[in-house]
Amino acid sequence: MYTSDDPLFQSSIAMTEAAEYSDWTFSLFRQYVRGDVLEVGCGIGTFTRLLARSGLCQRLVSIDVVPEAVAECRSRVADMNVDIRLADVMSISDMFDCIVCMNVLEHIRDDHDALTHMLSRLNSGGTLFLLVPAHQGLFTAFDVAAGHYRRYNKESMAALIAAIGSHDFSLRQYYFNAIGAIGYYIVYGLLRKPPKANASAEIGLFDRYVVPVQRVIEPRWMPFGISLITVIRRQPVDGR
Repeated sequence: MYTSDDPLFQSSIAMTEAAEYSDWTFSLFRQYVRGDVLEVGCGIGTFTRLLARSGLCQRLVSIDVVPEAVAECRSRVADMNVDIRLADVMSISDMFDCIVCMNVLEHIRDDHDALTHMLSRLNSGGTLFLLVPAHQGLFTAFDVAAGHYRRYNKESMAALIAAIGSHDFSLRQYYFNAIGAIGYYIVYGLLRKPPKANASAEIGLFDRYVVPVQRVIEPRWMPFGISLITVIRRQPVDGR
């Protein structure tokens, strides 16, 4: 858990300036956003604002367990109709048409129960868009400092979903941001940059010069990436 004066918190503030990267990421799940939407781990509101402005949400509930993040998020979307809660995902009892959960599951010790609960909150035909850090081989001191229990690959995530024991879901997986994975390995793996060092300059350069090109040329079949994306859809009751 971090506080407002923690460099990890400040780096999340810096990410709000990475407009190209945020827009690229949002484009990956925009197609699934509809009806009642739950954002698990809203952080300081980077994607909360994009969701609220999209006009695709009939209702938007955004939650986080970090008080400082929730306060910051509320200040950033004060003029928007968003239900922002200081809450753990296990406390959510409403049903949703779309759940967006990015960079959260790796923070939860019992990821099986958390994922099971999120899937239980999906309406028929609903979609869970899940983004997590990829490849345990990339696990570094940064992951430890950030409170990560693990990183994932396609096999481990598919096994986790299979262990839930339901056949009502369809699954799609792909890796995201291959260049980011290479940079992460060099900076935190080889060069061993301190986890809480300020990375605002690197974020700005990557967003300005790399992302616009990368989002055009990176295919969905890349064998690695900084993140693993898993799209889980609850099959409609009528089969359509």
